[in-house]
Amino acid sequence: MQANDIIKDFPDKQLITKMTNMASGYIDDFHSHPWHQIVFPRQGLLQSDIGDKSGIVPHNGMLFIPANTVHKSVAITDTQFLAIYLNPRKNVQYGSEPKSCQVNSFIKELIQLLFETNTLAQSESNITHLLMVLRDQIEVAESYEIPLLIPTDKRLFSIFVQLKQQPDLPFTLKEWAKKVGASERTLSRLCSKEFSQSFALWRQNIRLVLSLQLLDSKMTIQEIALELGYASDSAFVQAFKKLFKQTPRKYRTANL
Repeated sequence: MQANDIIKDFPDKQLITKMTNMASGYIDDFHSHPWHQIVFPRQGLLQSDIGDKSGIVPHNGMLFIPANTVHKSVAITDTQFLAIYLNPRKNVQYGSEPKSCQVNSFIKELIQLLFETNTLAQSESNITHLLMVLRDQIEVAESYEIPLLIPTDKRLFSIFVQLKQQPDLPFTLKEWAKKVGASERTLSRLCSKEFSQSFALWRQNIRLVLSLQLLDSKMTIQEIALELGYASDSAFVQAFKKLFKQTPRKYRTANL
């Protein structure tokens, strides 16, 4: 059942919840909801376009989408996300701007608790208090700014699909250009146009974003670095720290 149909059926509820599974590559095209929405990928990676903003939401990120805001999501990998729809006409007032933020262990537990309100028989006042805490946590949470990965150009997209499946592919820009039927100059220009960065940096960002899921596994830092195609774990650590402002080990510890 579609979220907007559920909202229509329960107009007086403070919130409704829905779990969604999206296969890698699935596109949930542009749409909107009359209620605010929280998107929390429990597993996987999403790329979302909201209004004039775009970004990546990993499994330890959360997206707040204000009511009636047009948005689109694409599953970069197989993804399962929890969605909480918040009634804007009820007791708690939320912000009017979209926000992507990092999820700590407290917010994760809070989202899980809210998701279970239907089975836990919470009173309306308890739900209101929980939603007030959620609103406050969204306001103070650190913004999550992760570079975009999915290109619109079909040649770059072909490279993206191959790198997603095998991020350690060692091809140079010249070799990629030959494989997809474009010149090196064209690929460089397209990357600059779509991502405001070089081809090499875009390719590195793909590897680094994919590493977020691997850090949720039992693989060692060295094994992850090799899996992604880095010559050494120190090279991976340095690149990861530059993008995410912390080491892979610290990231892993913070998201246990």
